[in-house]
Amino acid sequence: MGGTRPGVAIVGLGLIARTHATAYRQLAGVVDLVRVCDVDRARAIEFAAEFGGIATFDLAEVIADPDVTVIDLILPHHLHLEASMAVLDAGKHLILEKPVAGTYAESEAICRRAEEAGVHFMVAENTRYAAAYVTVERLVREGAIGDIVHARTFLRSNEKAHLSQPGYWRTQYAMGGGLILDTGAHSFYLLKWLMGEIRELTAYSTKVFGLPNEIEDTAEVRGTTTAGALFSCGFTSVSEIPHSERLELYGTSGGILVDQMADPVVKVFRGDHDFAGEAIAGVPFGPDAWHPGGWHWESVIAEVTDFVTSLVDGRKPLIDPWDCAYAIKVIEAAYRSVASGASVRIAGE
Repeated sequence: MGGTRPGVAIVGLGLIARTHATAYRQLAGVVDLVRVCDVDRARAIEFAAEFGGIATFDLAEVIADPDVTVIDLILPHHLHLEASMAVLDAGKHLILEKPVAGTYAESEAICRRAEEAGVHFMVAENTRYAAAYVTVERLVREGAIGDIVHARTFLRSNEKAHLSQPGYWRTQYAMGGGLILDTGAHSFYLLKWLMGEIRELTAYSTKVFGLPNEIEDTAEVRGTTTAGALFSCGFTSVSEIPHSERLELYGTSGGILVDQMADPVVKVFRGDHDFAGEAIAGVPFGPDAWHPGGWHWESVIAEVTDFVTSLVDGRKPLIDPWDCAYAIKVIEAAYRSVASGASVRIAGE
């Protein structure tokens, strides 16, 4: 960076933007929040009054500002490709909220263009920074449970209020892509990170509640990895308990259970007679996910911090954006399976 301070603009001021802005506030010693941008003028003005920066209402104006060297895009999924290309073509550094884009082809295009532009680029996938999953990766790499033979994930939320709003972008496949895209991006990134690529999968989705929209509210995706392990990933957006995540890993010599609503969050079991298990220290219990101290909030803070510090230090961030693009490839295969009712092979495509 040649000793200059990055100047950041946040574009798209929805729910996650507040956490990103909080991270930039905490990084005030090394970064400046220059602009905040949203098509909702009142929202942009209010956001600027709270977090600083110039309230802006158009991406082109943000890109044209020479004081803006980093753009943080937090937009509806269908806007990712066009907005990302505009940012990258201008030579600005980019942090892009997951999923990379609505399709694998678009995700590939963004990742390739970022490489060609030679800018600092990261997909904001908070899974990589959740304390529980960071701990699990360490345990797996240390051989704590042997070779993984079976993995299960479950991601739940209650989005009934949002999904009942007329015109809300997440209720339309053309804009939000559905539950498997919006939520599966996390699980399939996690599986790729911990276990490698997927060989084949079968997927099922349904609407448990008759909300006035076109997307699924519950889904299940299961299959095998190229290493031969089994996996199953469950998703729902209509649960009547708090937003949270679970992970179960079963290996040849033990297992790991992760539950963000349990204290301890991470336990390791070493064999079928280890009834007590081992509580793994160092993983904070923060079940109120969306507020300071909550597991989701803190993982997003860590995600933004890694992007900024890696930019300043001249190193790569922890996330490989191509792994996030790969998750979209898996998601597309899942939707093909839902449509056909048949298994879909991914490896070798």
